[in-house]
Amino acid sequence: MHNTIQQLEARVADLIQLSEGLRRDNDRLRRDRQLLRAQFDALREKNKIARGRVEQIVARLKSLEP
Repeated sequence: MHNTIQQLEARVADLIQLSEGLRRDNDRLRRDRQLLRAQFDALREKNKIARGRVEQIVARLKSLEP
């Protein structure tokens, strides 16, 4: 009986460690996701600006055609 309680205590301790590790991993993944989202939004905005510039260049080129 005493051995069973010790095994249960050890298993609970293992589960607590696992839970804490998963919580840390989850927090890190959330921070990473937030950073990646910000980077994605910045790149999307740069892409939008670049597309606008290319469209302006194409329009100018078309206006130069005879």
